[in-house]
Amino acid sequence: MTVAGPDSGAEEPSWGTLQDRLRMSVVSITSSHSLPFDVGGRAATFATGFIVDTEQGLVLSNRHVVGAGPTFHKATFFDNQEVHLQPLYYDPEHDFGFLRYDPAEVTGTQPRAIRLAPEKARSGLEIRVIGNDSNEKLSVQRGELSQLDRNPPGYRSAGEDTYNDLNTFYY
Repeated sequence: MTVAGPDSGAEEPSWGTLQDRLRMSVVSITSSHSLPFDVGGRAATFATGFIVDTEQGLVLSNRHVVGAGPTFHKATFFDNQEVHLQPLYYDPEHDFGFLRYDPAEVTGTQPRAIRLAPEKARSGLEIRVIGNDSNEKLSVQRGELSQLDRNPPGYRSAGEDTYNDLNTFYY
C-alpha cells in the first residue's frame, strides 16, 4: 500500500484513514523457539509482521523472530483470526526474515499487502511506526526521518547474538 507523500500533489489521507487501511496489513506474531541452532535460546516471544504478498501469504519480520531452530509461529490479524506461520527464510547477514501462511486458511479477513515506497523517503519527513509492542494491537509511535544514510545498528562483532549488517542503510 503506497501512501502519497506531502510533495506528491495528492491530498493526504487522515491518520485515521491510514490506520484503517493498514490494520489488515500488520499481524501480531507469537513465537515459541524450543531449541537454538544459531543465536539465542528457548523463548516465547511476541513480534510484529507485515504482509508483503497476499497471494503467497508472505509476512516480513525480523531475523530473530523467524529463528534458526525448531520454532512454532502463529499470526493474529487485527480481527483476532489466527493462522499458522511457517518459517521460510532469515537472512544470514541482515535483520529480516520471511514467514508464510496458507492464504486458504484466512476466512472472513482480507489481508492487504504493504507496498514500500522508498523513493518517497526524505530527511525531515514525519512518520508513524506501527507495530505490536508488548503484544498490543497497532501500537503507534511518531517520528521523523532524520537522515537516510545512517549507519546500521552497532551489533557486537563476535560472539553470540550477533548480526552482520555491514554496508547496509536503514530507514
